[in-house]
Amino acid sequence: MVRVFVTGFALVLAFSAFWGNALDAGYLLNPFGILFLLLAILFWFKWSAVCEAFASARDESDIPIIRMGPKIIGGLSRSARQHRRRDRDPSSR
Repeated sequence: MVRVFVTGFALVLAFSAFWGNALDAGYLLNPFGILFLLLAILFWFKWSAVCEAFASARDESDIPIIRMGPKIIGGLSRSARQHRRRDRDPSSR
């Protein structure tokens, strides 16, 4: 049911883009109409791949780098302190 709704919505957007451009500019081909038409085709024929892509993105939304943020920032501040000490120490030059 969702597949039909999403495909239909993309087709409505494509028709709207084609129709609006035909009335305003006087010609039928519109890049947005073509884009939405291709999206509708993608949604209809490759729905399982689209669902898998969204499921994969949902499952990996807890990016491991976020948990390491405090360690990374701590390491950066430690590194900055070491550079400042080296800049102040006349024996290191």
